[in-house]
Amino acid sequence: MISLSIIIPIFNVETYVLRCLKSVIAQDNLLANVECIIVNDCSQDDSMVIVRNLVSDYEGPFRFKIVEHSTNRGLSAARNTGISLASGDYVLFIDSDDYLKPGSLPYFVDNLNKHPNVDMIVGNAKNCKEDKLLIQNIQEPCLIDDHNVFVTKMLRHQIYVYVWNKLIKRDLIINHNILFEEGIIYEDQCWSYELFLCLSSILLLPQVTYVYENNPTSIVNSDLTQEKAEFALTSYAVSVNKMLNNPPDMTQYRMNLTVDYYLYLMDILMKVADLLPRFSVSDVSISSFRTIRQHCLVRLLKNGRIVLSVFFLFLFPPFYYLQKNRFFRHHYYYLEALVNKMCHMTDFLHSKT
Repeated sequence: MISLSIIIPIFNVETYVLRCLKSVIAQDNLLANVECIIVNDCSQDDSMVIVRNLVSDYEGPFRFKIVEHSTNRGLSAARNTGISLASGDYVLFIDSDDYLKPGSLPYFVDNLNKHPNVDMIVGNAKNCKEDKLLIQNIQEPCLIDDHNVFVTKMLRHQIYVYVWNKLIKRDLIINHNILFEEGIIYEDQCWSYELFLCLSSILLLPQVTYVYENNPTSIVNSDLTQEKAEFALTSYAVSVNKMLNNPPDMTQYRMNLTVDYYLYLMDILMKVADLLPRFSVSDVSISSFRTIRQHCLVRLLKNGRIVLSVFFLFLFPPFYYLQKNRFFRHHYYYLEALVNKMCHMTDFLHSKT
């Protein structure tokens, strides 16, 4: 029988955590062994009182483990703790302010039984305030065992990089030592990037299995302050540096992914460029950003990628001030898609670098 490890970090979510846990234990007719690892990252509200009350009253097939951090270490560290304690064949991350739809786990397991060797199953999801699905234009489960295809889709934002709502082979995470970068936010992006490079197959599911709560108190959704802007900029820089130091091995792919790879990095760097005119960030953070954008531009120029190099000038003043323009922000991704097509038209002139 398949075994699953569900990892749920907890920090100041007393408003949401009961709904989250109830959505887990409500998953019935599940032909799998399930452990639920709850990591308390020094929550300061009544979240853990709620958790312990539910666990103590629970009588069912799921096994609960409650782990305590001695200090608040952040979401990345809590997830890493969960990974270190997991024993299941597959790992599933759930954020404690989100919740599973009824029948989600049986749906995952049914599809896993049909595709027992798949590395990752990606469930569909939606924001609690929106009807837009995160996976578009699929009507039935879609197996992709072509590394070239799913890595390209990831780099083009056609497969979401949030870590939740995905069944992932635990051995794959452990064997490749894919851990979350601690001390940053937006950690999903670089973690998922590393994961996708190691996968051999994924299965996309059309059915919504997960609802993302737009929690206004989370550090990602709350209004940016000077301190948060500095934290965000540092986090973006760390993520991009990790990805720059671990580029895709282009020899694995039929298509030259150079364009998609650098546009993926640029998308993150544009978020930094958006922060710079709005906040007085430290010289250290600005210097880090300048070093990264220069590194990218030099690499592109050495590869002869002139069109892409010109597009990267949007990361430099005065061009990044266009971020203030609503029309530019609204149409940026259309422009990026156009640049992508133009650059791929000249792939035959370039080696895979």
